[in-house]
Amino acid sequence: MSAEDILETSDRSAVVNLPSPAQLYDRWEQQQWSVADLAVEQDAGRWSKLTPFVRKELLAALADLEIGEVSVTQTLSSLVDHAPTEEDRIYLCTQMADEARHVQFFKQYLLKAVGVSEGDLAPDGELGLASAYGNVFEPTLREATRLVREADGERTVWFAGVVWYHLITEGVLAAAGLKGLRTFVRSLGGLPALETGLTNVTRDETRHLTYGLAATRLGAANGYAEVITETYWAGIDKTVEVLVNPRQRALTPMIPLALAQRAKQLSAQWNAARDRVVRQTDLIGLGHHAAEAEQRFDAALERNLDLYEEVWSAKHPVRRAGRTAPVGT
Repeated sequence: MSAEDILETSDRSAVVNLPSPAQLYDRWEQQQWSVADLAVEQDAGRWSKLTPFVRKELLAALADLEIGEVSVTQTLSSLVDHAPTEEDRIYLCTQMADEARHVQFFKQYLLKAVGVSEGDLAPDGELGLASAYGNVFEPTLREATRLVREADGERTVWFAGVVWYHLITEGVLAAAGLKGLRTFVRSLGGLPALETGLTNVTRDETRHLTYGLAATRLGAANGYAEVITETYWAGIDKTVEVLVNPRQRALTPMIPLALAQRAKQLSAQWNAARDRVVRQTDLIGLGHHAAEAEQRFDAALERNLDLYEEVWSAKHPVRRAGRTAPVGT
């Protein structure tokens, strides 16, 4: 059973046997894929027929993933350089290759199927300026990995970096975003390159998360539980800030039915993130903190929704639609 399977199941009595870095390396060799083989331009015709609102929503999600992949590609090397064992280092090198391939996939899709310009994706471009990940989370990840390099791999700092990189970025933000986006794309139909590419990326991210869960569980059991827990609490706060993005005006349909659907999509994404935050505490050996993790997520969500109203003098679409967040699935 993979880490992703365990996160999705409700059977908490299952024995968790996470694979070793060497086993994850073997999976990587068996799960290769090619961006060129996807022929992303085949989706261009279907893309042009989507409604303007749907195109805008999809574009924002894809651009955020592309900007996120660029960020993680640029910051992983410090964790590789200071990995605790050669086995860890070899596996993490495969992850660097994965991240570069993800950058290429999203970039080529946005350029050839969607028709955006490279300038739009730059940090000061239209999509870059609107990216919640790029503006809210990227500076934190960059700082955490910089500290790993400057501390020359000191284990407390390295484990904090793994929490930010693998548990928060990969395990919560990317995973929740990919899950919601894949569901949305399947419901639209006619975007085979995007659907296949997202499936491939999700499979890669599962390996990455699995490594992070195994590494931090080992760390928590060997004297690093305190720093892992403290970093995870900070990660929950930053996760919710990215998800709500209170300083960016949210897409808010005026038609009640469309507004309700938009609120439902956002609530589902937030619920997925909240559920993963809680379940990951169990998998890394900190299950006694699960209730606190849930409370922290909920409190952060309310703070950021309040901040959104303060900044924009308007309710967030989720509150405007009369939904509470997070909500049951």
